[in-house]
Amino acid sequence: MFPVALLLAASTPSAPVPKVLVELVTNGSFEDGPDVDLWHTMPVGSMKIKGWKTTRGKIDYIGSQWTAGEGKRSIDLHGSPGFGGIKQKLNVKKGKTYTVTFLMAGTPGGVPSEKSLWVEAAGAKKKFTFDSKGKTKDKMGWESVKWEFTADDDVVELEFYTAETEDENQGPVIDNVSVKEKE
Repeated sequence: MFPVALLLAASTPSAPVPKVLVELVTNGSFEDGPDVDLWHTMPVGSMKIKGWKTTRGKIDYIGSQWTAGEGKRSIDLHGSPGFGGIKQKLNVKKGKTYTVTFLMAGTPGGVPSEKSLWVEAAGAKKKFTFDSKGKTKDKMGWESVKWEFTADDDVVELEFYTAETEDENQGPVIDNVSVKEKE
């Protein structure tokens, strides 16, 4: 009887092992950076926030200015003043599709109340908009956003940058950035 049970166990297909999705973004919640109280303005080219480089114009690295979407820090893509962005190089596999997720909000107040940003990677980009009307520093109204791209090389740059041209001080805000290979 034992050999039959062993034979049955050996021939019974096992459930597939789920694929472990590896996080590709370094410091996606922006927690690892310089000390900051309310906010700190970062110039173009700054690499003081671990894993990220400031692009296009100044950004504000937010501390206690408002409630973060995850952790204690976030990024305002307008740098008091400035129309900026941030980017990070990711090690990927050419031809594979990747899912980008992040939290988006907008600086409360300012004109216009709708704040837009671009997400770009591997030659593709998409615009996202958030309406900050009625939001406060304590209730930012963070929304979860999802976007996909297909890698055109083994290293790609992921960039977030403002789509705004008004109010250099109050822009779109991001937090909790994640990139994983699509299942």
